[in-house]
Amino acid sequence: MSVSSAPVVIKKYANRRLYDTELSAYITLENLMDMVKLDRAFVILDARTGDDITRGVLAQVMLEEETRGRAMLPVAFLRQLIRCYGDSRQGEVSDYLERMMGEFMDRQTPDATGDGLEALGQEQAAVVRQAMSLFTSLYAVERAGNRTVENLLQEIMDLRQQVETLQGQLARPPRAAD
Repeated sequence: MSVSSAPVVIKKYANRRLYDTELSAYITLENLMDMVKLDRAFVILDARTGDDITRGVLAQVMLEEETRGRAMLPVAFLRQLIRCYGDSRQGEVSDYLERMMGEFMDRQTPDATGDGLEALGQEQAAVVRQAMSLFTSLYAVERAGNRTVENLLQEIMDLRQQVETLQGQLARPPRAAD
């Protein structure tokens, strides 16, 4: 199947219906999910204002999947992610997550076995847990007003070591499935 480079324009109307301007037809959230899986570029615009609402609609697609019993996002991760909204590091978290998912997707091969993907997924999950604990540690430092400079410097050194460890884990080639 050939994938065009021009993004499809999807219009979302006030009645919550999605209109694919390329097909000249209404589509569903499941159709959007299929387009994502096929790596088909699209942009979703509010039909009345013309605002780009792609991010919100994609979040809605994820919510639908999470509530259908196909949950993928751990509650602890969601809570940590929510704590990052409005924070000065929100952009860093967004960039980090995008980079991590990109690397995760790049490491998958079409001939990978289920066991290999499971091991890779567990390895990536461990890296994400370590990274999120780093963010949690940073929040703890912000909340503690009575720390000494020496304690804060030691925590910074510890965090730097954790970052180096994470970078080393990311630089390692994926383990071959046995």
